[in-house]
Amino acid sequence: MDVSWVADAWRPAHAWVGAWAASALYVGSLYLWPARYRAPRDHPAVIRRRTVSLLGTCVASCALPWVALQVAPPCAAARAAGVTLPATVAEATGLESAGAAPAAIASLSLCALLFLGPLARVALDEGAASVARIFSDALAPTSATAWRNHIVAPLAEEWVFRAICVPTLVFAGAATVTEAVALSPLLFGSAHVHHFFETRERFLSGPVAVSSSSRADPYTGKRDLSKKRRATKRALLVVAAQFAYTSLFGAFASFLMTRTGNVCAPTAAHFFCNATGVPDVFAAARSRHRNVVFVAYAVGIMAFAANLGPLTDPARHPGSRWEDLVAVSASI
Repeated sequence: MDVSWVADAWRPAHAWVGAWAASALYVGSLYLWPARYRAPRDHPAVIRRRTVSLLGTCVASCALPWVALQVAPPCAAARAAGVTLPATVAEATGLESAGAAPAAIASLSLCALLFLGPLARVALDEGAASVARIFSDALAPTSATAWRNHIVAPLAEEWVFRAICVPTLVFAGAATVTEAVALSPLLFGSAHVHHFFETRERFLSGPVAVSSSSRADPYTGKRDLSKKRRATKRALLVVAAQFAYTSLFGAFASFLMTRTGNVCAPTAAHFFCNATGVPDVFAAARSRHRNVVFVAYAVGIMAFAANLGPLTDPARHPGSRWEDLVAVSASI
């Protein structure tokens, strides 16, 4: 197939277009199936079909680095920095290096420090075996929902949003390292906004208290307007919180990707965070050991900050392209 025309048309800004397109494809692929096959997102059949769709998305997303780094000519910033672009998608994502184990270990260590408080709360209130059970259950999912949350989501999301988008944006001259780490998570956060519709429907169908003056019409059976408004507001709050949390995590995952140069680092972090869930500060406040738990929170956060640089030191990670990424950034 002749794609030589891409070299003349390609501009660095097109990398952002490709990244947004990959994000849109990721979300759109979840709704490709005919309406007769649609059901709640946690239905096993829906999870199986969406897993197939995401597999196709992961393959299709490889077109972005292939076009940006192999077909199009090196950007001006890469030429000025004297940087040789990755020759293959596997090289750009770190799969050609021996850095998978160091990257995963560093990532999991950082997550353990960051979540020291929540893990201490579980250990003190429920026993040390409960902490081990969190990860053993995640590693051996027994339901379709667990399989999606702990296996499919970390692999698919980190491949598309971190392994594909982050290094491509920098090497294509579309963003500095700082911009890629700070802005690319917006793609990841936006990919979760579609949960609004399912969340709103769940609130509508669930038991929502209504006043006697705002009940549904007994003859038409239509949902009352006040209930719809409350469900919409609650769904917006849930999705806004999810957008904020996923964007923050996305920045951390993007940082791991740029520093270690291996997709296994953000994937391991994603698995860890999905297994433990969002830290429950209210549970910590209700704990009988809350003073110890809050000390663990503080110590863990400080230890995380202190070890973020050393554990992700590019010298520790074979295949890291950190110096090249920084050199291209300096030339943009």
